[in-house]
Amino acid sequence: MKTHITLFMAGALAMSACQNSSKPPAADSTATAATSVVLDGYYEASMPAASSPGRLVGLTLRPTNDAQMTTDYMNFTPEIVQMGNWSTLDSGKILITLVTVGSGNPKKDSLLFRQDGESLVYLGADYGTDGLTLTKKTAPAPATKELLVWVKSEGECENGPGFGKVKCYDVQYGDRLQDDPASWEKLMGEIEGFKFEKGNVYQLKVSRIPHDPPRQDVGAYAYKLVETVKKEKAK
Repeated sequence: MKTHITLFMAGALAMSACQNSSKPPAADSTATAATSVVLDGYYEASMPAASSPGRLVGLTLRPTNDAQMTTDYMNFTPEIVQMGNWSTLDSGKILITLVTVGSGNPKKDSLLFRQDGESLVYLGADYGTDGLTLTKKTAPAPATKELLVWVKSEGECENGPGFGKVKCYDVQYGDRLQDDPASWEKLMGEIEGFKFEKGNVYQLKVSRIPHDPPRQDVGAYAYKLVETVKKEKAK
């Protein structure tokens, strides 16, 4: 009888050991899952200035490794638009290479960032002692903006292959007229409500209204005259 009891207890203990060994190990409550933030998306920073409205910097990184940076000085001038590409280096830092659109200058700007959660921190001295930290946000919808535009001539410009010609103007932006001939550029599209008279230079306040989505046949914006600020004879 004792022999049977002993064998029974031994079998029970063996079965219990097998059942326990099949259970998954207990989770370590101190372990944390590593998370990585997807780099592509829209990043933004507002940079106040003592003597001006400041700057709004927006950076878009696309999954195709294309990059676009806009710098809006939040005054009556258009944004500076830079386009290029981005890549992640072996060090983990992000290299962004950009060229200013429409400037005629092929010089590339190379900016180096480090990722900090959902922010990109610029590694360099181009943005002063306060530096530049761009935080991931939802991209803003296109918005209407008022511009100060100097107009010296009116004509027609090619609107791209297959789209024919469109009215255009030789313009400068801002509150002061620059003497440098290289300061003039083309504004593509008609300024609604404005009638140009040859031999004059105008300073206009213009409402720039985005086409959403952009239309290749008429450009990204429509323009409407808000006010003729100044009209003077051309030099």
